[in-house]
Amino acid sequence: MKKSILTIIVLLIGLLSASAQWSSAGNETNSAFFHNDEINTKKASAFLRIGGAASFNTLSGSYFKDQNNVSGKTTGIISLGQVGVYLGKNKDFYLGFGMELPFKGWKEEVEINGKTMTTTYNTMGYRFPLFAGYNFQFSPKNSLYVQTGINFDLDFAGYWGTIEYDGKKEDLKDVIKDDYFNIFNSSWAIQAGIVLYKFHLGLNYALPFTDIFNHKNVADDVTGKLGALSIYVGLSIDLK
Repeated sequence: MKKSILTIIVLLIGLLSASAQWSSAGNETNSAFFHNDEINTKKASAFLRIGGAASFNTLSGSYFKDQNNVSGKTTGIISLGQVGVYLGKNKDFYLGFGMELPFKGWKEEVEINGKTMTTTYNTMGYRFPLFAGYNFQFSPKNSLYVQTGINFDLDFAGYWGTIEYDGKKEDLKDVIKDDYFNIFNSSWAIQAGIVLYKFHLGLNYALPFTDIFNHKNVADDVTGKLGALSIYVGLSIDLK
């Protein structure tokens, strides 16, 4: 899985580099399409990004380190939208916010008496990202951006899943209390991406700093954090 993540990052960096070189070459032709004056006159005052994402959950903390066979699950995000407003004369800096519906979770496998017990944990909720960014405009329809900010997550559905052992499967809620997990999570996100015409492709890493086991039913030395590496795909619409 680490190789897959590294491959994804290398591919995105390659796309960003190729886009920058292609756009730079276009500027050198002094054509009307790529002329800097035209770029300035056609810059939008705001933008809207919509789409979805494939997301791989990353795990950290004492709980996950103590487990031999535990892994983050590949999940997804329904992005209800990110809106940003450009600031300043050149409209390169921007501030923005968004709303998403993330799906998260992990999977554990433990050997007991020579048999494997498999437990899956799942949740979904609301995510509200607040971010600041910078936009590198190569042409009126092609750009590269970087942004960073905080995510606020509220897992409104709680956690659900299954426990399977020796051919028998039970519902997770029949074994673990509803309030076993902290349903409020937060993280710091770093995102970079490209916009080609109206097509948007971005890579986002959410660095978590909320302990999901910070609860009275869990010992203080048991900690766990859920991060995510996500690839966003969708549309970017200029708002003028």
